[in-house]
Amino acid sequence: MLSQQTIDTVKSTAPFLKKHGKEITSRMYEIMFTNYPEVRKQFDMSAQANGSQPAKLATAVYSYATQIDNLSALKPMVEQIAHRHVQTDVLPNQYPVVGKCLLQAMKDVLGEAATDEVMGAWTEAYGLLSEVFIQRENQIYNQ
Repeated sequence: MLSQQTIDTVKSTAPFLKKHGKEITSRMYEIMFTNYPEVRKQFDMSAQANGSQPAKLATAVYSYATQIDNLSALKPMVEQIAHRHVQTDVLPNQYPVVGKCLLQAMKDVLGEAATDEVMGAWTEAYGLLSEVFIQRENQIYNQ
């Protein structure tokens, strides 16, 4: 469970995510593919080139920020993403890599607005969301 302060902090970033989400996710993929080139094979690089993958992720991150206190509203999105992750062999040990890259991208794009409070809240929030995905993907893998 997340504290109310963490929830409020994450929700407060939603307007910025709505405006700059694709910039953040594009930066995240840039960081990830540079620092962890082995993950490239799990991605449709044409969806990277045309911007559709960063746009989808930006929408998902924004949705999470706005619904962080109502995770049941995100169930359809989680289902769709979890099934896609299983199709592309995403494993639990990859979530920290994505989290590290996403948080760095947020910091890069947010600039001075990436306060310790904001980054701490997003670190906690990402941890919770990654656990939701890991649990659901484990269920799918074991079906």
